[in-house]
Amino acid sequence: MERNQSKELRLIHKKLRDNMSAEEHALKSADISRNVLALLESDFKGANIFLCFYPFGSEVALLPLYEHLLELGKSLYFPVSDIKEHTLTFYKISHIRNDFHKGAYDIMEPNNGLAPFDYENSKSENVICITPGLVFDKNLNRLGYGAGFYDRFLCDKPGIVKIAPCFTNQILDNIKAMPHDIRMDVVVTEDYQIG
Repeated sequence: MERNQSKELRLIHKKLRDNMSAEEHALKSADISRNVLALLESDFKGANIFLCFYPFGSEVALLPLYEHLLELGKSLYFPVSDIKEHTLTFYKISHIRNDFHKGAYDIMEPNNGLAPFDYENSKSENVICITPGLVFDKNLNRLGYGAGFYDRFLCDKPGIVKIAPCFTNQILDNIKAMPHDIRMDVVVTEDYQIG
């Protein structure tokens, strides 16, 4: 996809998301969380490791879902961004409210001293990556924020299942993916599921 076209799509869909009322955002976020949980309970019962993103701005409000997963005894990891290298390192948290501080791009990141995610020793387990993005299509392509953090992280970890929660207004029929773009396994909105 042309860089300018990608930038324009990002701006359009971020604005759509930002323009939702607080009530609409809360209701749709709750529906998305319920749909993700139903998917996990039906198709991914054995998943115990979740790589999560901390919602920022108008992203889907997933903190209640994460708290529920912690109550179920699941292991949750959140990313720390290395801005220079454009890489992510995930760290295990045990408490949604206490284990974070404001980090890169003003996004909440895990506190120092927490255990890092070890992909090599997790290959035998079902690992789910709850993946953020600005635009998705019906072929499971994803347009992120433009820095490539998640594409770099996921490119050499084929065993990780990628689930993208988003609002229906973030879905297009088709976006042209670049060779380095990582496709999702499932996209979940308040109205339906793809994949």
